[in-house]
Amino acid sequence: MEHPEQPSQVELNARNLRGVAHPLRVRILTVLRTEGPATATTLARRLDQNTGATSYHLRQLAEYGFIVEAPSQGGGRRERWWQAAHVNTVVPDDSVLAGGEGLGIAYLQALSRVWSDAMTTAVEATASLPPEWRDAQDFGDYVLTLTPAEAKELSADIHRLLRRRNSAPQSAGSPLPEGAARVAFQFQLFPTSADRHVSHPPDSE
Repeated sequence: MEHPEQPSQVELNARNLRGVAHPLRVRILTVLRTEGPATATTLARRLDQNTGATSYHLRQLAEYGFIVEAPSQGGGRRERWWQAAHVNTVVPDDSVLAGGEGLGIAYLQALSRVWSDAMTTAVEATASLPPEWRDAQDFGDYVLTLTPAEAKELSADIHRLLRRRNSAPQSAGSPLPEGAARVAFQFQLFPTSADRHVSHPPDSE
C-alpha cells in the first residue's frame, strides 16, 4: 500500500497499530491534522461525541505517539490542547495490516467508515455549495482489468500526481488563499467482489 511521501510521517507497525485501529481515533486524528489543535471539549462538539469519549481516545492516541500536547490557546479555564504529531500515516509493509489480532483489518474498517462518512456528508452538502464548487466536485468510479503489477503502477502514478499538487502543503488551521478550499481526494483500488478469489497463472512446464 503506497502513500504520498510527505514530511513528518508516522509508519504503522505491530505496536502502534493498536493505538489507531478505531473509527473515532481515526476521525480525531483526521480533524487534528486538517483543522489544527483542539481540546477534548471542542472535538466532542465537532464529532458529536461526549467529552469522556474524546478524552479517552486522545489519551490512547498520545500513548502510541500519534498526537502530542499543544501549547495552550489562551482563555480562562485550563484545558489540554492536542495536535497531530505527524502529517500523515504510512504502511511500509502490508504484512503489518495482515498481522495478528485482526488489528490491521480493524484499522482498514475504521478508515473505510471515516471515508464513507466524509463522502456522505459531501453529498448531503452539495445543494448548498456555490455553483463553481458544485461544478468542480466529482464522484465517479472506473472498473478496469489489471494485473497486480499494473494496479501498483496505476496507484503509484496517482500518488505522484497528488504529491505534485501537494508540493507545498499548508499547515492545519492556516488561512487559505482567496477562493480556495481544502478538498479531500479519496481513491481506493481493490479487486471487485466478483473477482476477489482470483486465479493464479498455471505453472509453466
